[in-house]
Amino acid sequence: MASNYFTDYTNNTKIMAVLFVGVFGAIAIDTAAVLLAEIFNMGSVLSGYQSLGRYMIAFANGEASFPDSNFLNLPKLQGETVVGLSAHFLVCLLDTYVYFLLTFKILASRPKLILALLLMWLLMSMPLYLEMPALGMGWAGANSAVQEILLFRTFVCHTAYGVALYAGTILFDKLVKFKKS
Repeated sequence: MASNYFTDYTNNTKIMAVLFVGVFGAIAIDTAAVLLAEIFNMGSVLSGYQSLGRYMIAFANGEASFPDSNFLNLPKLQGETVVGLSAHFLVCLLDTYVYFLLTFKILASRPKLILALLLMWLLMSMPLYLEMPALGMGWAGANSAVQEILLFRTFVCHTAYGVALYAGTILFDKLVKFKKS
């Protein structure tokens, strides 16, 4: 990201930037999730992606509703892990694209940590008001015995992703400059 950051890149470099920062962010959010799962004895993070994939497949087949209070009765489905992880990765890429769009196109700005954090805190609404109700946990995990932990984990993970958006963007720019020199 030269003098005007993202806007000075070629289209191929812009695509690589979104991919790099999206993967960087996915690693950060998953690392935070794994650490919190260990601290709070919440089981495997992978099971969350499997649940998401199961819900998406069942919903697409008309076997689940939104919100779904009977999610726990859905049987495991073939391909749920791939679908859940793919959805997670695509959301990370979309979040990264939105950050780049806001930062570089709309605000014509340099990367800003506060903007990345504010965006990710705003996007916490997705797991709280889409994913948790879909998976039978109620709005913002209200039907879960560990609601406070779910809310804390959501906040910490989205904060980690916000920091990764900012740091990954700076790192990518430094790598591009290093490659050019």
